[in-house]
Amino acid sequence: MTGHLTQLELRHAPQLEAFLSAFDGIPEEFHAYFCPRDASIEQAVHSLDCWSRGLELGEGWVPCSTLFWEEDGALQGVINIRHQLTPGLEAHGGHIGYCVAPKFRRRGVATRMLSGALAHCRQLGIERTLLTCDADNPGSRRVIESNGGVLEREEWVEHLDGDQSWYWIDVPR
Repeated sequence: MTGHLTQLELRHAPQLEAFLSAFDGIPEEFHAYFCPRDASIEQAVHSLDCWSRGLELGEGWVPCSTLFWEEDGALQGVINIRHQLTPGLEAHGGHIGYCVAPKFRRRGVATRMLSGALAHCRQLGIERTLLTCDADNPGSRRVIESNGGVLEREEWVEHLDGDQSWYWIDVPR
């Protein structure tokens, strides 16, 4: 089966639980781009739909699309596309953030998710995307660079206690 990006649906309840459970015990590796861990599938589907339309956003949030990489019956990764940047997102976060479940890493999932997310950006009218990653994360750097990412700068970020890299990707037409 070929993988693809998909919106979360009620039918994904068991797959979502398996995906979230993959991060039990390693919460620092999971970046919650969607509802809290204890949200029901109904709450998660509702919130993600609203947020993609700019509704029910938290203070300081921007509209965002959250998509999952689904392959072989499993949700293997999640990617979040912020429809616009705030000063805070320009400083830390950018337009796109993603996370792959540990057992699916090093299989090209993140690279394919980002490629698909860039196509989604084009549909949203985003012509240039900002992505950030820890400077000492070679996997994420490869994913971004393989999708056309151009390094803008690297610098120390106090709250991360490390260097961060800022990349720009011109969204293909």
